[in-house]
Amino acid sequence: RRAAATRPAAQGSGGEEAPPPQPPPNRFLYHSALIQVGVCEPSLFCAEMGAAAVRMGSPPRVRLAAVAYLISLVKARTASLEPALPLVVEAVLRPLDPSVPSLRESSLGASTTALRELVRRYPMVHFNQPTQRLAVGTAEGVVLLYDLRTATKWRILQGHEAAVTALAFAPAGDTLASFSASEASLRWWAAGSSGLFSFLGLQGSCLGVTRVDCALPDAPGARVKIEWASPQSVGITCDNEALGFFTRPP
Repeated sequence: RRAAATRPAAQGSGGEEAPPPQPPPNRFLYHSALIQVGVCEPSLFCAEMGAAAVRMGSPPRVRLAAVAYLISLVKARTASLEPALPLVVEAVLRPLDPSVPSLRESSLGASTTALRELVRRYPMVHFNQPTQRLAVGTAEGVVLLYDLRTATKWRILQGHEAAVTALAFAPAGDTLASFSASEASLRWWAAGSSGLFSFLGLQGSCLGVTRVDCALPDAPGARVKIEWASPQSVGITCDNEALGFFTRPP
């Protein structure tokens, strides 16, 4: 029996042998490289992903992927991203602009997942369901309040002179407590929509300051958390061990 003839190699237009087909792109390597860019240049990464998440000319899957990359960066570099938290939050909020209903509707699930991940990983980020507001404590000591209904920065709370370690809204959302371990102080803020806010604009009102005289662990990565015990008092814990209870000044 004659052997089957072998198929001749494909020829190019000039008679030369055509190059072999290229393998499909390695998505894992692409993903890893992109996250590495985010690690090295978080400001640039957040700006680009935020812009990609609202680019209406792109397919929805591309816009959602931009938010997913932000989540991946948070998971990969939780501690090192703390100085860039406001940039991450604002990039995640961009697709929730209510003036573009179709964009907000298609992005709501991805952005909600990203915000939930931020709250879970960072004790200086907290969300209040009744008011739909998100608080973010910064490395500069400023507390930023965002309104998720409008996807905008709602209040700026200034008073801490060192990084904010943890914060939490009261259950009703009308008060916020923020703690700075470096300056050993607990600040109480008005976080409602009435009262002095109508005159202060973006600047918030501090209701009082409490000195926190308790030993804090020096171990890196220790998780400090604030929990409201009553409408006027909070407890501070570190790695689930109670450090003390504190009452708002009269």
